[in-house]
Amino acid sequence: FDFRVNNGKLSYYDKINKFWIIADDTMTEVDSLSCTQGITDYHDILLLDNDGYILQCYDSIWVELELPTPQLLKDILVIQEFDSDNNLILNWNALDHLSLHDYPNINLSLPEITFMHGNSFEIDYDENLLLSNRTSDEVFKIDRTTGDIIWIMGGPLNEFIFIDDPLNGFNKQHDVRRIDNGNITLFDNGTMHHPMLSRAVEYEIDEINKTARLIWA
Repeated sequence: FDFRVNNGKLSYYDKINKFWIIADDTMTEVDSLSCTQGITDYHDILLLDNDGYILQCYDSIWVELELPTPQLLKDILVIQEFDSDNNLILNWNALDHLSLHDYPNINLSLPEITFMHGNSFEIDYDENLLLSNRTSDEVFKIDRTTGDIIWIMGGPLNEFIFIDDPLNGFNKQHDVRRIDNGNITLFDNGTMHHPMLSRAVEYEIDEINKTARLIWA
């Protein structure tokens, strides 16, 4: 999966063994990378200038929420950053920063509950992280040092006002990226639009006043 040039190297995901493979410019495999817990995921990987790297994985736990028997909480998103010596320097666990009870779209009465679907992460202009959670139609900005959530755009916890967007935002999105002009692009899968409509969008983001202005689609 996801065979591509990645900061001067090649990276691709081995879906059978569930880890990332790194190769040099002769396509010789030189390393394999995985998270320290859960299942290492294939949706994104960042190889950094300092030879560190960022991965994501999923954990699961048994919880007691709305049923008399324990429920399996699946797909707890974990973002892990490692330094060049493979030391873990950031371990962001979604449950440490978010509450299931804030998400009305998640059915808490099921025996198995799916929490998140992270499908892209990006180092922002200020060295913090942008993270896409498709399950709840939201984009997070996360402090890369503390793990605190700086802001949330879209979804049940949305903090932004969408301007000049006839669909008033996005849903089930992929591939959230900050581009050179400072704007944010993403692919709005749009399965919850009425009628359903998929589009590529570019938003001009005001992080102080919390506005997202659609300038291109």
